[in-house]
Amino acid sequence: MYENQILESHGKAKKEDLDRIEQKFHVKIPKEVREHCLAYNGGYPEKPVFTDKNGDEYSVDLFIPVRDGRKRPMEEILRLLRADDGVIPDWLIPFAEEDGGNLFCFSVRESDFGAVYYYNHEFEYGENPEEHVICLAESITVFINSMTEDEDDECEEEEDEE
Repeated sequence: MYENQILESHGKAKKEDLDRIEQKFHVKIPKEVREHCLAYNGGYPEKPVFTDKNGDEYSVDLFIPVRDGRKRPMEEILRLLRADDGVIPDWLIPFAEEDGGNLFCFSVRESDFGAVYYYNHEFEYGENPEEHVICLAESITVFINSMTEDEDDECEEEEDEE
């Protein structure tokens, strides 16, 4: 599905779980995101670093599983973020995390449906959370396929070879 391998996924998500998220939060999940969740349900990318057009790097620590045993992590995170009005824009749905708690989300807005955004949760109470989102890619497929290896990991591999 991707040029970048997804490691240690939690099996497959169920279509019913994705349908439940759509109904509960009144959103439509993009086809590519549905396919990703149904195929991988969590895990992490072999090549975790995404570099945006400005040269800023973002690292995906893990993909949020839709279902993990009896729990529904994606639904629970979304419920918590929406419980406090204004924590995250209602047009963003988180699908991955960066170490430290920042999120990678997909857009459910008609104007950029399926686009991938970075959501920085480090902002002051009362600030507009919309000012803390950055568009990274036009789709989850472009996002995942554009990732590269972490330079620190490459250096460690070179040291191991010596």
